[in-house]
Amino acid sequence: MRSAVLTLGRRTSPLRFVLFPMLHVGERSFYDEVAERAARCALIVAEGGPSGSAPAQEQMARLRWDGLVDQLDALDLESLGVPVIFESERPERDRTGAERLLDTAVDSAAAVGLRLLGRHRDPRGIRGIDEADEHDDRWVQGRMARMLRKAVVDDRDERLVATLTQIHAERHGDPVDVAVVYGAAHMYAVVTALRDDLRYYVQNAEWLMVRNG
Repeated sequence: MRSAVLTLGRRTSPLRFVLFPMLHVGERSFYDEVAERAARCALIVAEGGPSGSAPAQEQMARLRWDGLVDQLDALDLESLGVPVIFESERPERDRTGAERLLDTAVDSAAAVGLRLLGRHRDPRGIRGIDEADEHDDRWVQGRMARMLRKAVVDDRDERLVATLTQIHAERHGDPVDVAVVYGAAHMYAVVTALRDDLRYYVQNAEWLMVRNG
């Protein structure tokens, strides 16, 4: 199983976006290669939050016995010496007791929920395009399923695209690379927005091995 690192550029400005479509479980070598390439960038836009912001999820990520590693345990973007804009930043002020309690409850619920939803499963269990039934839309049926997709995918896509659009507005004249380290499911929205709204195009694609065998 492989993941394609995409470099998007623009003919009229030097800023480039380097997209890392992440699978959340894989071989350690995959995350090492992502870290090596992200370290060459001037800025990283990353899914999730800083280390220690979700301790229950981080602990759950370490519970593996199959020789693979979880992204939460294997990829430390903060250690690369590159500024990181996380999806969930720590609050600048001290949190109240009630806020800390709520954060703990949300973190614990997410750790269990993500495990049940398959967040930590072997990536070989993910169906390929040729295995999926394009007419099977059961996953979007029902009010709860639509609400879940909106919260987990659509709303986060919008926030990510807004962040990248702001970076483009502020730094399109800089000859630097910006790494986007997000789950693969979010990359369609990113490529579409950069291409259609800002006129970026794919300049280069490089395969990285996620799971060998």
